Amino acid sequence: NGELKYIGDVPSLKRPLPGATPILMTCLKFDSLGRLFMGGQDGFLRMVTFADDVDEMQVTLVSSPRQQQLQQLQQLPSPVLSLDISEELEMVATAHANGNICVHSTNQDHRNSNNNNCLLGVWNPFTASSHARSVAFVSGGEDEQDDPLWGIVAGGGNGELWMQEIDPSYILTTTSAAMTNDNRDVAATTTIPLFKENSIQQIEPNHQHGAVLSMAARPGGILVSTGHDGMLRMTQLWPTPKALYGLGGYKVWIGNVCIDSEGKRLLSDGRDDVVVVHDFSKDTEDDILSI
Repeated sequence: NGELKYIGDVPSLKRPLPGATPILMTCLKFDSLGRLFMGGQDGFLRMVTFADDVDEMQVTLVSSPRQQQLQQLQQLPSPVLSLDISEELEMVATAHANGNICVHSTNQDHRNSNNNNCLLGVWNPFTASSHARSVAFVSGGEDEQDDPLWGIVAGGGNGELWMQEIDPSYILTTTSAAMTNDNRDVAATTTIPLFKENSIQQIEPNHQHGAVLSMAARPGGILVSTGHDGMLRMTQLWPTPKALYGLGGYKVWIGNVCIDSEGKRLLSDGRDDVVVVHDFSKDTEDDILSI
């Protein structure tokens, strides 16, 4: 009926450690199954699932053995600053204040076969000391051998953009396991590297005057990034990163950007309290404008 309904607090966020203050949630996203993923200042990723009546919820800590060890020592991992979800890959990527990009599995069979270890890989791409301010999964379709093209893009506090590709063998094995419900196939993914060898690439030009605050992607390998420079930058990532164009219009920096479900409209908001919609839905002979 369009009305907002208060369903309560998430219990595990109230007092994380003895004598500690409540945890600040820095980012959150829903997936299509209605699960809520939240990144916290304490460095942990949480998955909240809701019952059918919505009044009951279950909070699962999506963690690694190292994070669990730090928690036992009453120490906190590096804060999460951003996250992105890939439902096709059953992964969540988190960007951390120490520059790390952590990739987590949301596949329950994978977690069960690895002693509840959800961490698939860690990557820190930045050439200088910088926090990882944003992260995004990008799909490029298929290559000439019909292998899936997927990458993870990291946006830095220094304005840099970096991409590393996910190994197609890992994706194909994971997809096969999901289709056959074979736990042996799920366990086999632990022996396959997550990232493709020698696939790290810097995406230029950098955003100027500060951090890459938000990114969004559409199928076909197109990335939209925003930052403190007040620009929306469009980049084609395959076969090699290529800058398409930039869009301005903000007096100050842009906070967030998203792409609609059809991939034809860009919505962004800025610190000047303005929401801008770039509409590419009209027919055009220019392929670039068809995004």
